[in-house]
Amino acid sequence: MSAIVPTSLATPRYLGNVHPSQLKKEIREILSAYNVFGLNLDAAWLERIFNAYQQPHRHFHTLEHLKNICFLVKKHALPKKATAELLLSALFHDVYWYPQGTENEKHSMEIFEKMNPSLGGDLPEESRKAVHDIIMSSKAQTPVTENARKFHECDCDVLMHGSPVDLLAYEFQIFREFQYLNIVDYRKGRAAFFDRFSRKFPECRTNMRFLIEYLERRRPRVGIYAGSFKPFHIGHEAILNKAELMFDKVIVAVGVNPEKNPGRRDAIADEDALATRRLLPFHEVVFFDNLMVDLLDKESEFCDVTLVRGLRNGYDLDYEMSQQCFMQEMRPETHSVYIPCDKALEHISSSALRGLKHFDCHGRDAIYYPHTYDYFYKSTEELFC
Repeated sequence: MSAIVPTSLATPRYLGNVHPSQLKKEIREILSAYNVFGLNLDAAWLERIFNAYQQPHRHFHTLEHLKNICFLVKKHALPKKATAELLLSALFHDVYWYPQGTENEKHSMEIFEKMNPSLGGDLPEESRKAVHDIIMSSKAQTPVTENARKFHECDCDVLMHGSPVDLLAYEFQIFREFQYLNIVDYRKGRAAFFDRFSRKFPECRTNMRFLIEYLERRRPRVGIYAGSFKPFHIGHEAILNKAELMFDKVIVAVGVNPEKNPGRRDAIADEDALATRRLLPFHEVVFFDNLMVDLLDKESEFCDVTLVRGLRNGYDLDYEMSQQCFMQEMRPETHSVYIPCDKALEHISSSALRGLKHFDCHGRDAIYYPHTYDYFYKSTEELFC
């Protein structure tokens, strides 16, 4: 069963948003116009690259961003060979991009080298080196050649020339890409990035000051999706996806029930809790073993928080209403939303899946567990070769 990929908040909606098929078409047209190396643009390699830019954890580093870079490269009106090298750099510079990664450019370059035999054209050694220099210099945002400088301008166009509306959309998309971080670490990291960027590129100081002020004053709307998740299954994932349409970010809070785990207060040592974090590598997954109101207090320092709960049936609703009374008595400012699960998923429960574990299902129970982010654990050869 495929997961619903949230779009309403993950990608801010504007008039004229373009469908992925149209973006691919526009990128292919630009590549075809400057295909001096005779690359086979109808071969599988290009579709694999497009698939990478559509991975569900991406909100800024997407096909839209790739198309914008290609369009800006075209606008430079450079000689065809230089333009072709810049376009190849655009295709591959973010083909491997994980927010946790510290060597994204290195891995992107490795993918470029591995896929070279599949491109279908004759790429001269000096052009391969040019692409290498452009991609690797994007890591430190220190262009080593004139073409690398032009590529940097295209890649960072929104930061260098974006309007306030563009900058707000950009920052929101980056926020979603780095939502696995807690808000304190995110704010520190972004403030440091804006400071470095403004010192390297003084012409961008006005835009950087705008983003720093926005970062300091913004209080994101955050949902806290809490549960024991023993185990986390596709019913939980469906609720999470729906919640992400309502909030800027959803934190998955995995609790340890003292009654089910007598004498154990170390949630991090819980196998199911760690399994939930592994299933959701691009989300912030926290562990708690205290009262829910304490967790809400902790997370509300820099955010406006709302408790998210999933409902399978009326019995769940009765239980949640009782729990809500306790929480509002202890923390009057507590807000909650209740999201009904899809009818087709009502029969799935953690207890039922735990029961299946007692039998040899020959892998047939795999359909009840999320696979949205399986690609995160695959090698570059599996994804691109």
